[in-house]
Amino acid sequence: MKDKFKIAFFDVDGTLFNHRTKEISKVTIDALKQLKANGIKICVATGRPGEMLDQLQDYIDDIDFHYVIASNGQAIFQKNQLVYKNFLHPEDVKTIIKIVLERDFALSLVGDGFNIINKRNDLIDESFEDVGYPKPIIEEVSTSFNKPVDHLVCYEKIDKMKYFKAHLKHSVMTFWSDDVFDFVPDNGVKVNGIKKVLKHLKIKPEEAIAFGDGQNDITMLEYVGFGVAMGNAGQYVKEASDYVCESIDDDGVYLTLKSMELI
Repeated sequence: MKDKFKIAFFDVDGTLFNHRTKEISKVTIDALKQLKANGIKICVATGRPGEMLDQLQDYIDDIDFHYVIASNGQAIFQKNQLVYKNFLHPEDVKTIIKIVLERDFALSLVGDGFNIINKRNDLIDESFEDVGYPKPIIEEVSTSFNKPVDHLVCYEKIDKMKYFKAHLKHSVMTFWSDDVFDFVPDNGVKVNGIKKVLKHLKIKPEEAIAFGDGQNDITMLEYVGFGVAMGNAGQYVKEASDYVCESIDDDGVYLTLKSMELI
C-alpha cells in the first residue's frame, strides 16, 4: 500500500484541527511527519482563506507540508509562498452583495490585505469561536465594492443558498456546515487546486489519497484514488468516500494511515 500513494491531501477543520480542543493532536502531527518521512508528499486542502491560516501557522511550519491549498482551491502556497491565486468574478461579487443587502444576510469578504464582514450574527460568533480566530472588522459594504475578492462566506443557514443559485454566472456555492456557505469561482473548488498540484508534480489522481469531513470535500474525495471521510462527517460525505474512518476525536487520520500501512 505504501508504494500505491505518492501524495496525501488533508482538509483542516474537522479533519486535522479539532474544534473541541482547538488543536491538532500530537498523534496526528506525528502521523503526518511519519507519512512524509516515508516518501509521501503531504498537503493541506482547506476552505479557509490564506488570511485565516495564521492560527495554524505553527502547525504548518512544524509539519512542513509540501503545499497548502486554501480558499477551496483558489490559492496555493508552497513553503509559505503564494504560487497561485484565483478570484471571484466581479460581476458575481456585486450580485451577491446586492442579494445580501436586500435580505439582510451576514457576509464575509476576504482578499489581499482585508477580511471584513457587513454585520454580526450568532452564526459568525459561533463559527469564528469554533476555529479560534478573531472576528473580522465590521464595515459597510455596497454594490460599488470593487476590490478583488478570493473568498466570500455567507453566515446564514444553507437553505438560504436558494436565493443566489439562479443569479450566479461565474460561481458556485459550497458549504462546510449547515450554518455557513461559501461562494467560489466555478473553476475554484478544492479539487481544481488539487488538480493543479498533481499536474505540477506529475502525479496521477489514483496515486493520491485524501481525508475530509465537509460538503466542500466531496469533489476532492471522489477525484483521488482513495477518499477517506472522517467519522464525524455528514452522511453525504461518507457516501462519496471509499472509506469511513474514526472521528477526529478518536484519531481517525492516524488510525487509517496505520491500518493502511502508510506509516
